[in-house]
Amino acid sequence: MRLIRKKNRASFCWLLIRSFVWTPLIVGSVGVFGLGWWWALIPALFLNGLSWHHYNKKYEFKNKIRLEVSALLMALLYYLGVFVVVMWLFDFNYIEIPELYPLLLVMPYNLASLFASGLALYNNLAWFFIGAFWSAILGVTWDSLSLKHFFKLPRRYRVGFVVLLLVSLAPVYQHIIRSQHYVDTYTSNSSELNLNQYRPFRDDKKLAHLNQPANLKIADHYPRLNGATAAYPIYSAVAQTIYSGLNAKQAAKIIQVGTTPKAFNSLINKKADVVFMAAPSSEQVKAAKKKHIHLNLTKLGSEAFVFLVNKKNPVNNLSVKQVQAIYQRKTISWLSVGGKPTLIQAFQRSKNSGSQTAMEGLVMKGKKMATPMRYQEEDGMGGLIDDVAGYNNNTNAIGYSFRFYTTQMKQNKNVKLLKINGYAPTTKNIRNGKYPFIANVYAISRRDQTENSKRLVQWLTSKEGQKLINKTGYVGLK
Repeated sequence: MRLIRKKNRASFCWLLIRSFVWTPLIVGSVGVFGLGWWWALIPALFLNGLSWHHYNKKYEFKNKIRLEVSALLMALLYYLGVFVVVMWLFDFNYIEIPELYPLLLVMPYNLASLFASGLALYNNLAWFFIGAFWSAILGVTWDSLSLKHFFKLPRRYRVGFVVLLLVSLAPVYQHIIRSQHYVDTYTSNSSELNLNQYRPFRDDKKLAHLNQPANLKIADHYPRLNGATAAYPIYSAVAQTIYSGLNAKQAAKIIQVGTTPKAFNSLINKKADVVFMAAPSSEQVKAAKKKHIHLNLTKLGSEAFVFLVNKKNPVNNLSVKQVQAIYQRKTISWLSVGGKPTLIQAFQRSKNSGSQTAMEGLVMKGKKMATPMRYQEEDGMGGLIDDVAGYNNNTNAIGYSFRFYTTQMKQNKNVKLLKINGYAPTTKNIRNGKYPFIANVYAISRRDQTENSKRLVQWLTSKEGQKLINKTGYVGLK
């Protein structure tokens, strides 16, 4: 009797290894594409069931099926239980789940756990655990499987079977809850930014213009212009107003648009004569000094540095201190600032971008920002706006940009601008200084600028130049 018990214990230990390790290895590797397409999981489940059926026929020991089912049930409760707890802790927000969760807690699912963590593909992961369980159960009970046999089972087993079937519907509940809170693509939330509508010397009527010819005209030796994307409507309108003798194709070669870092680099590398952007970062100033480039910064106007959230977010106002605390990760829940009890997704821009430099200088003022997660940093302002609008996140993201870019260039109906200290980023509040985050817009040139570059910059601060800037949508000096 003691020998039989010892043999059963050894058999059960082996069954636990099969349930916790061997089955996940089969399902996780063969069925890895099931993370994206559910039907790709079917061959893996068939192979798993076949493996258990073969094992069940090959080995005989006391209470074999009961021990097999017990081992498989323990594995299901562990893997599915961990998954449910993690989903609950992170409010079904896949991109918040640490990468170490699937790698450590469900590691035997190898390729499936690796890709689920790396790509945040958790929609179908629970089906791996449930499918592994039921395919194995079918494998070990196949020979004795019949409806007649089921009704001969004790009542507690039949009740347990029904409960397991209901538990197996957990992924359905997951999809329902998640669909009510999150979206997974930019399909309904993305708004394309079409820069062609701002290109000079075209038929598009998007560019601002004066009602009469400008006092300044440049017909040759045109200054090469570049700048931040958000400033493109300004210097494109300037070129169209004061440059003469150019067509759209010729203008495209000397009036370019890119990101702030690229525009600044074009200036210090003497590939541009005047760039339009916010104040350069300390690193950019150092880069200019290293190349022995002396800069002239000419203030053209002001712009509000704004914070945006999803339109469904109940929060409409934040204080300066609350914004700082959010980006230091001292405040991590919207509940702390009058919102819902959800974690805050604080998106940032890449280093040396115009908006990141403004964020560090205008808002944080020396306070160190928390390092963003890999998915929380965007190279472009348009991508950040789409993130806030709804990429894997319907209501709990926050991001920052410039007012004109957000409200005019990259309009997105799914975001709204926040008031700061009770003041909205309106033209009036920018002029009177009540809105706390106001960034200056500059025309930056080299000290050894050409004569035409000097004339252009001087014209920008004139009455005509300021009128054009105001008509563009920025807040000019006058």
